[in-house]
Amino acid sequence: SPGSTTRDPDAVFIRFEAPLGLLVAGIQFNKEQHSPDGCFTQLYVAQAPISTLPRALQADVPTPNGLAQGRFPSDIYGSSIWLGLEPTYTPWHRDPNPNLFCQLCGSKVVRTMPPWPGTRLFEEVQAKLGKGGSPRIRGEEMMQGPERRALLDAVWGANTPQHMIEVEVNPRDVLFIPKGWWHSVRSTGPGGGLNASVNWWFRCKAVDKEAAGG
Repeated sequence: SPGSTTRDPDAVFIRFEAPLGLLVAGIQFNKEQHSPDGCFTQLYVAQAPISTLPRALQADVPTPNGLAQGRFPSDIYGSSIWLGLEPTYTPWHRDPNPNLFCQLCGSKVVRTMPPWPGTRLFEEVQAKLGKGGSPRIRGEEMMQGPERRALLDAVWGANTPQHMIEVEVNPRDVLFIPKGWWHSVRSTGPGGGLNASVNWWFRCKAVDKEAAGG
């Protein structure tokens, strides 16, 4: 929608399937605008498997050598592309396994916390909402309505919580997010610009075995 931002407390989340050409059309439309206020924004191809991309595009995002040929036999069980018209936003959540995140186009800010304080922050938000949501099961409620507003304020508000770590990633930057660490991600550019990222979720079998005392 033209002129909207991730700070909009009343944003509505709509999920749908469409050809990649829709995003390309949005990029072209925005190039013809004289002000960000007239741009088409918040169209986000989020967590799309790399395997669904055209073959030529898949070749542009090869698996990093550190995972494919590293010291430990990594089990890469998921990889995703994130393409969006800024502003883009991913709410507070955690992943069940390590995450290697690479920024391709535009910039993003990541706010992250270790597992325990991150879970406590999530539970405090749920308590204020009078809810008891599971941190393991996250649905569309975190993308709109009261939970969206509460998470935005708790994570991105003026009063930065203790233990919060913030980092900005720019093109060609790679960020490692450890297993179980909570994080939320926002783009930094003006409305309507293209922002692109790619990530790989993986398990290190040798590391897991050592941690278990095997």
